Amino acid sequence: MKISNSLGMLLLAIWLIASGLLPLLNLNIPASGTILALLALAAGVLILVSPGRLGAGSGALRLAGSWGMLLLAIWLIITGLLPLLSISIPAIGTILAVLAIAAGVLMLLRR
Repeated sequence: MKISNSLGMLLLAIWLIASGLLPLLNLNIPASGTILALLALAAGVLILVSPGRLGAGSGALRLAGSWGMLLLAIWLIITGLLPLLSISIPAIGTILAVLAIAAGVLMLLRR
C-alpha cells in the first residue's frame, strides 16, 4: 500500500470516527464542521491520487474494487467541498446517497 493511500485511509478512519462520535456524544467543538470537511476532502484526494488504488486481485473483481474506491474518493471530495464552499445543489442528498451505495456495493464485490 502506498503512503498516500495509507494516509488517505487513516484520514478516512479519523473522519468516520469523528463524524459518528460528535453527534452521538452531543459534543459541540468549535469549527468541527470545517475540520470534518477538510478531513473528508483530504482523504478523498489522497485516495484518488494513490497509485495503489487498484489494489490486489485480477479481472472484474479488481475493476469493481477500483471503481468502488474511485466513487468513495469522489463522495468524500464532494462531501468535503460542499460545506467549505457553501454550495447548494438541488438533490445533492440523493446524489451523495447513490454514490455511497454504489461505492459500497462495488467495494463489497471486491471482497
